[in-house]
Amino acid sequence: MTPKEFGLGRNESPADARDFKLASFMPEDLGDLSGAVLWQYNAYPLDQADAGHCVGFGGGNFEINAPIETPCTNDEANSLYYLCKIVDGEPRMENGSTVRSIAKVLRNIGRIDAYAFAERIDEITWWLLNRGPVIVGTMWAEGMFTPDANNIIHISGNIAGGHCYLLNGKTADGHYRIHNSWGMRWGVNGEALIAISDFNMLFQLNGEAMTAVELPPTQNKGCSALIAELFRVKSVV
Repeated sequence: MTPKEFGLGRNESPADARDFKLASFMPEDLGDLSGAVLWQYNAYPLDQADAGHCVGFGGGNFEINAPIETPCTNDEANSLYYLCKIVDGEPRMENGSTVRSIAKVLRNIGRIDAYAFAERIDEITWWLLNRGPVIVGTMWAEGMFTPDANNIIHISGNIAGGHCYLLNGKTADGHYRIHNSWGMRWGVNGEALIAISDFNMLFQLNGEAMTAVELPPTQNKGCSALIAELFRVKSVV
């Protein structure tokens, strides 16, 4: 596989002092962070192909993943991306979007109640161990397109662009589990591992990590409302 076969498309979210801080939703003493967890992804992996729609697909993967599972298709994940572009004030443009925009879209369609950003790697780890998955946006290096024999990705080569993806687990030996948006073509069942120390390097280079208070299925509209919402907002743009 070559990098041209994999779409990227994450842009850095502009600073906004109004963002909730994830630390406000967890204890001051985070305790033991050495455990392991895997939040199940009970669906066929989404695939953005070579389009720069990773932010929409990051949101779609967040919807599908436990603990609150909402079905989402590739078409619906693409619709999530185009809703992000309306939030960006750039309807239909193919120039990528931001983690904050997908957070706003998920809130606007009633999928989440509120969202917050992590400031430290320990906050991400605690949330994964105790609450659920985290949508992240980081730079993506050329060497990260191909996991090694142990299904681990490593930072090497030139920067290929920015990418949005889901963290949905942590191993006891110090790795995060990535659920990506390149279908079965990448990793094992669309997932691979990255050393937490390596991810922290990416996170320190203007990376972002966002998660949310999710609404139960009886209260959220989910992806089934995306097409109607997309046409509604297009009519007023």
